[in-house]
Amino acid sequence: MRKFIIRILILLVIVGASYAAYRLYEQIPQRQETIATTKVRQGDVVVRSFARGELRAVRTATLTAPNLFGTVQVTKLATLGALARERDLIIEFDDAEVISRLEEKQLELDQIDEQVKKAQADLAIRDNQDQVELLRARYGVRRAELEVKRNELISVIDAKKNQLTLEESKRRLLQLESDIKSRREQAQAELAVLREKINKSKLELNREKQRLAQVKLIAPMSGLVAVKQNRSTSMMFGMQLPDIREGDQVQPGMPVADILDLSEMEVVAKVGELDRANLTEGQEVSMRLDALPEKRFTGKIKSMSGTASSNMFSSDPAKKFDVIFSIEMRQLLSALGANETQISRILAQADTNRKKPPLPSYSGMAAGGAPAGGEMPSMGAPPASAQPGQGEQAGQRQRGGQGNMDPELQRKRRELVTKFSKGKIMADMTPEERTEIMAKVTAELVKTGAMPAAAVNRGNRNGGAQPGLPQMFNVGGIMVSQKELDNARLPTPPEEDSQLDVLLRPGLLADVEIIVDKVQNVVNVPIQAVFEKDGKPVVYLKVGNRFEAREIKPLKRSENVMILSSGVKPGDTIAMANPEAKSDDKKKGAQKSGGAAASLPGGKGGM
Repeated sequence: MRKFIIRILILLVIVGASYAAYRLYEQIPQRQETIATTKVRQGDVVVRSFARGELRAVRTATLTAPNLFGTVQVTKLATLGALARERDLIIEFDDAEVISRLEEKQLELDQIDEQVKKAQADLAIRDNQDQVELLRARYGVRRAELEVKRNELISVIDAKKNQLTLEESKRRLLQLESDIKSRREQAQAELAVLREKINKSKLELNREKQRLAQVKLIAPMSGLVAVKQNRSTSMMFGMQLPDIREGDQVQPGMPVADILDLSEMEVVAKVGELDRANLTEGQEVSMRLDALPEKRFTGKIKSMSGTASSNMFSSDPAKKFDVIFSIEMRQLLSALGANETQISRILAQADTNRKKPPLPSYSGMAAGGAPAGGEMPSMGAPPASAQPGQGEQAGQRQRGGQGNMDPELQRKRRELVTKFSKGKIMADMTPEERTEIMAKVTAELVKTGAMPAAAVNRGNRNGGAQPGLPQMFNVGGIMVSQKELDNARLPTPPEEDSQLDVLLRPGLLADVEIIVDKVQNVVNVPIQAVFEKDGKPVVYLKVGNRFEAREIKPLKRSENVMILSSGVKPGDTIAMANPEAKSDDKKKGAQKSGGAAASLPGGKGGM
């Protein structure tokens, strides 16, 4: 009986194991059927490359806040999206403090001028008095000499007195001449000190005039006005920086606005190494802006970098190449709602802006390009020199760069200096006489056309223009007069239905699609169906109720399709996921694009 029970138990265990194996066998196809599959296709394949970049203007002029040595507060500001013409007023700052300092410096200069006039009058009076005393002393000597001639007719004692009187008169005359010379040198030294004070006051006055000219920033070229964000304001985490508005205070040197040349824009993007090998300059591309998702624009590859770089702050550590794409501006402007008149005006400005040199960042540069508040090289009277014309050459060397002027212009300047100085030595002239001569020379050169009027006041140390010539200021590479600065007006605000301000959004992104190649009648599979096994590319071919790894030979690939030369046939069913991977491996593999696609070479012409 005991053996019978044991046999029954063994039989039940065998039956149960067989049933479990049978159930497991039935579930294997069901598990495999949950894996997504696709068919191997044969047909035409378009190999595309995709990039994502930022839209920007080719030519941009940045206007930065000047250093006014005080509060820098915006009083006038052009409207965001306004179309500004060259020399239009873009930004104006509060000039109350600058004008106040300018008036103080002018008052100080006037006081020193009065002191100079008083010193000169005192010197003239003292000279007249000294001349009278000197004449009296000379008469005393002459009288004593006549008395000495009578010594033969008078007593010895009287003769000796006359001789002593003559010697005393001569010593008094010599002492008086020495005193007069000393007093004159002392008075000249005092005048020289006052003149230096005048030069210093004029220099400080000139600096204040430069700062006063910096309170207005004008457009160095025609373009769209883009107002910057106010980064000097305190903000909390998560808050968006506000745009600069009228009444805001900004820090010196902070960018306030950009002038964007809308006649030519471009998209800057980065591409990988495989994509870079298949791109060529001039290749046509298709673009789509995030701000206008329903519109597509055409363009071309403008330029490509020869070296790759990586961004340590990006989630992608791979090195990539910079590629610049041009965009069809007429299509872009039309899509933004610009009418034909605006488009023609914008595109007509393209040739003019292309001919201009690269525009520097403009912060209200002083005349001649001197930095804010800095001392400018002299364009006034040259320093004293031994011969006429040499002082002019020394002045050119001191001005730095003027000595490199055209030799013909140097020769004309020397001739005019010799002509107006009338053979006098420059060292013997007063500063006023030298300034007058150089003013005549400059005016004559401008009159004859040998020197442009715009260069006359470049770096004028005396803070003013030459007589009869307007004072000029260098504004973003263009020379403007004070009258033009005074007449500068803000550009007209944009129309309400205009969408040109779309181009002003910071970091405006665009998707770029590049058609690299078109391959006809080839076998291809999705890139997600390609995996790597034992270091070789494989696909999992469905055979019955199971999947079998099949080695393939890639020919060319794109971001979503791989072209094969062998391994599978059209119509075969392949897995879109690795059936041999564990559940944890599948989760990790789902985060990777295309299984082994990330590590496979592109093959011939691979992307």
